[in-house]
Amino acid sequence: MSAPALQKGIQRMWLALLLLAASAIQADSDMDKRLSTNLARLLETNSCPGCDLSGLDLSGLDLSRADLSYARLAGANLSGTNLRGARLSHADLRGSLLIDTRLAGADLREADLRDLDIDEAFESMEIIGTRLEGARFKDGVVCGKAPEKGGWGCQHANPKSP
Repeated sequence: MSAPALQKGIQRMWLALLLLAASAIQADSDMDKRLSTNLARLLETNSCPGCDLSGLDLSGLDLSRADLSYARLAGANLSGTNLRGARLSHADLRGSLLIDTRLAGADLREADLRDLDIDEAFESMEIIGTRLEGARFKDGVVCGKAPEKGGWGCQHANPKSP
């Protein structure tokens, strides 16, 4: 079995386990039903723009090239998740866990990353080629277009006067 086929099989197994757990708990609120429906859609199509996936454990999944633009991922566990080339523009990632997350080539333009510590989060992430224009971080850090000579292109929106 090839590695991509094995990864898809593992994702389908996770989906089955999550849906089984959801039915065992008798998810009675509309929010729980919506989250499980959105998760199933994401795992099946690798696309869920505008979906609410907040607070879910998406750790270790292969979501490369996924369309998660405008998605709500606040508080989601994305540790070890492959998001290479993913569309995360305008996504709400406040408070999400991004340890060892692979984001090379991802589009994070206008994403809300305010509750992340930019130094700690980016220390363990693969972000080469990641687009950060307009991304907002805690403490008023906002990213513009990356400078031609390298660097992040991020700075405090209201720098303190000396």
